Amino acid sequence: MILVGLGEKIIDTYKNAGAILERAIREGEKLVKPGLSVLDLCEAVESRILDEGAQLAFPCNVSINEIAAHYTSPPKDNTLIPEHAIVKIDAGAHIDGYIVDKAISVATTQELKSLVHTAEKALKKALEVVKPGTRVSLIGGVIESTVKSNGFRPIINLSGHQIKRYQLHAGKNVPNVNVRTLLSCVKPGEVYAIEPFVTDGVGVVVASKDTYIYRVLKPSLLPKQLADLLGKYDSLPFAMRWVKGIDRKRLEKILNYLTMKGILASYPVLLEKSYGMVAQFEATILVTEDSYLAF
Repeated sequence: MILVGLGEKIIDTYKNAGAILERAIREGEKLVKPGLSVLDLCEAVESRILDEGAQLAFPCNVSINEIAAHYTSPPKDNTLIPEHAIVKIDAGAHIDGYIVDKAISVATTQELKSLVHTAEKALKKALEVVKPGTRVSLIGGVIESTVKSNGFRPIINLSGHQIKRYQLHAGKNVPNVNVRTLLSCVKPGEVYAIEPFVTDGVGVVVASKDTYIYRVLKPSLLPKQLADLLGKYDSLPFAMRWVKGIDRKRLEKILNYLTMKGILASYPVLLEKSYGMVAQFEATILVTEDSYLAF
């Protein structure tokens, strides 16, 4: 494997962030069971990342069943994992802005495991075709064919994404279907999160009315009293529950107002349109001169 000119120090930083994140997610995986508090699960994963010396690239997402993405516990969340569940743990860690993003799915019943296994298989097959010059549409096509051959559907309006320093979503997307008009290719030195989403539903997500994740777009326009609370998250997403010292109803009004003014971006909870079950797996890779390096 021929590495690109990022420097060994940066590559080692990615490896360290990836190893920390892997341990945190696997700790979360061991906790998953019916009746577990989702808030406890989110905080366990986040605490492990921080305790090992990395920073949070975004709030830990714990999205269950038809919830495809962007669910992180709000303040005082009393949601519990149900008996019949696919639990998706999606978390990110960074060291000095070098971000690694990973996700796994856990089925609590045997009948749901085929959906989970299909998502994991789709990720594995997608990684097999990654090399410099591979079109992102080809990666999406491999995901699509793998998923459909197992009797399920990929979610067409969710995708993987390029990652840059301190930028979780940067530049190119990696679709979960073959978009023939998408001609962009992966190049040496680029970092990507590849994340198949698989469902037994119609394969489309829609935004719910709930939003618990935000990102600062214009830090210079934050009200002075909020600058210290929100400005520290820089360009990366933060959870509503991370903002302490403000009553929840008042905080919701403030966040909604700042979003309306374009000072914040909001990330609504995403639901599978037909309320189908959803599974997800995700890996972060660096494209090398002849292959890729997974973190």
